[in-house]
Amino acid sequence: MKKNIAREHTRQALVAAFWKLYGEKTIEKITVGAVAEIAGYNRSTFYEYFSDVYDVLQQEEDALLQRMRFGAPDKEGLPLEEVVAMFEENADRLSLLLSEKGDFSFFFRIRSRMRDAFYDLARTNGTEPDFELQIEIEYHVAGTTSSLLSWLRTPNRPSAETYLTALRNVNEYDTERLLSKLRRQQ
Repeated sequence: MKKNIAREHTRQALVAAFWKLYGEKTIEKITVGAVAEIAGYNRSTFYEYFSDVYDVLQQEEDALLQRMRFGAPDKEGLPLEEVVAMFEENADRLSLLLSEKGDFSFFFRIRSRMRDAFYDLARTNGTEPDFELQIEIEYHVAGTTSSLLSWLRTPNRPSAETYLTALRNVNEYDTERLLSKLRRQQ
């Protein structure tokens, strides 16, 4: 038990050091040695946990995506409360990942997860989206994820509640129309 706690402490120290460096420079300029040094460990300790700095990044992105549970949209609209709360909770890390020097593929992974939630809703209700519906889903996913990114990057960011209210007000009619199509039984 104590060994597991010590291992997790070491891992967290390495991850914290990685994020410190990632806030200062691009991934290409971060070295294993620098991460280990800032964390107070040597390179061999780093390699007990990660294969390289890209592995740290991948594991951290995967952990964030795991916490982003995009359930199926409900009758109120998109299930963004949990996603926005997670964005708020991890704002510093997400801001880095989604910045110009971050990993833009992560943004597309978020979009893919949200898109899958719409497709799952359609299929659960016996609808296989045709081309027009696929375009409509993509339109909603692109708008929602782009607005999340914009909200996250806003200096003195308004509350999640303010963001959700604004998003729903802008998108209320179109989202309801899409959700009714996805729920339609064929």
